[in-house]
Amino acid sequence: MAFLMKIRSFSSQKKTLYSLLQEFVKDKRTVDGLSKISSLMNRGKRNSIIVPKGKRLCERCQQLYQLELDANGDPKPLDPGNLCTFHPGKLEKHNFYLYYKCCSERKDARPGCTTHEYHVSEDPLFDDKSKYVSTADGNESNRAVFAVDCEMCITKNGHECTRVSIVNEDRVVVYDALVKPDTKILDYVTQFSGITRDLLAKGPTKSLKEVQEDLSRFIKRDTILIGHSIDNDLKALKLHHDQLVDTAIVFPHENKNRRNSLRWLADKKLERKIQNNGSGLGHDSAEDAKTCMELMLYKVGL
Repeated sequence: MAFLMKIRSFSSQKKTLYSLLQEFVKDKRTVDGLSKISSLMNRGKRNSIIVPKGKRLCERCQQLYQLELDANGDPKPLDPGNLCTFHPGKLEKHNFYLYYKCCSERKDARPGCTTHEYHVSEDPLFDDKSKYVSTADGNESNRAVFAVDCEMCITKNGHECTRVSIVNEDRVVVYDALVKPDTKILDYVTQFSGITRDLLAKGPTKSLKEVQEDLSRFIKRDTILIGHSIDNDLKALKLHHDQLVDTAIVFPHENKNRRNSLRWLADKKLERKIQNNGSGLGHDSAEDAKTCMELMLYKVGL
């Protein structure tokens, strides 16, 4: 689908939406800070693990490991007898006990219900802020509102963008592109990303740089971007933008140290079911972006 949009004049309703969203707009530094606080409060035992130089901490199994590369610069798969063992699902409380959604087992019943031949961790060098593109660099204006969502797959760098979808105020998809990472994909995490090997192979795909160039054509310094935990999407896009509305902040969890999921918000606020993992198709970034836009339209009464 890729680039579909032609910038046009906006109706009075859209101008009203732009105005009504001002009280929810935060800059990137504030959004990143609130996300970091929430993340630290929920990392549990990971807070006490010191990662030695040259080692990585797997975000799935919490094991320290050293990344070994083959002649092509790709990570070597783990030995069959020493695979990464983890629970892919989140914990949820039921009758005073915590259970994993993936297997319905109680917390600490066993290390995991799933194995994989690669550990997962982020390469700190990959999030080099000097390599970000910034909407603040230009003087052009586009006082519009868009919602964005990205799907990610696992590479040696961590979570890399493999699809980005953007919708406008009318909940129409104006940009939808598959993105091919520069490095080998180790896990497509299809049950969450909706991305498969065949999907990327058939394409068409774009490089992240091409996506950034596309977005710069209509996302200007005064454009409002809506997203759920939008810091993750901007990180995946390597994009710096300071007109942000984060639905995870606008609709806070009753426990200030946690965040409501987009799926829960869609169910409770919009009476809609999304991210139906039972289908095996995973998330849909276009659907998630539309949901973010609908949540803010609901919030401001439009």
